[in-house]
Amino acid sequence: MIEKRVLIPNINRNDLHGVHYITSEEKHESNLDKPPILIMCHGFTGDKYEWGRFPETAKALNKEGYDVLIFDFSGSGENKREPITLSKQANDLENVYNWVQNQGYSRIAVLGLSYGGITALKANLPGIITYIFWAPYFFVHSSEDQTDWFKDLNKGPVKIPSSGDGEPIVIDLSFMTDFAKFRVKPSLKKLDSPTLIVQGTSDESVPLEFTRKAFQLLPKDENNKLIEIQNATHDFEAKFLKEFITNTVMWLKKYL
Repeated sequence: MIEKRVLIPNINRNDLHGVHYITSEEKHESNLDKPPILIMCHGFTGDKYEWGRFPETAKALNKEGYDVLIFDFSGSGENKREPITLSKQANDLENVYNWVQNQGYSRIAVLGLSYGGITALKANLPGIITYIFWAPYFFVHSSEDQTDWFKDLNKGPVKIPSSGDGEPIVIDLSFMTDFAKFRVKPSLKKLDSPTLIVQGTSDESVPLEFTRKAFQLLPKDENNKLIEIQNATHDFEAKFLKEFITNTVMWLKKYL
């Protein structure tokens, strides 16, 4: 396994910091025998490492023969701070997807965690083979903390602590107005690639009932699946993370 830090060109904004996990230097140099690759999208206030969960997943997938790319969305992680919006993130992911294709990959899957899930749903990714969502934030609901963050948006930009080591992220009123424009239900109904959703039953940030509702909107297809991880919270780790990874590996072996 090889880890390569990369800068991904981002049209109209600063380049995006990422880490490319590759199984073999020889395969990486050849466009004729590229392994499948998974692009992983972090959540709101998160970064490409997601408290170590994304690198651990990448290393597990490398052992199974998959390459992996993790990256920071605009305004997050190592990237320059700017107000975050769903549309910006979707555009970021589209640029990342184009970069991956330009590296010679043809079998590409995307995984979105929490807010990274709705980002993946919104992005235009023609030819993506399969979608994986971990505790996806598809429907609007607010915790007490989030209510505090959003109540003063009409007064100007708000800084929110990052879950990583970086500076606080920034949101302004455009975060809410942009989010409100996206039609989640129609997007779920027309998602025609095989789709896996993995969700913890004790997740308070993304309640299970919302995820079940989202799953019911997907096309009635045997290639779509919802897996509920008993007692896992939104900050799943240790044995719960292993369950998320195991189910992801099994899914990719079947569809990618």
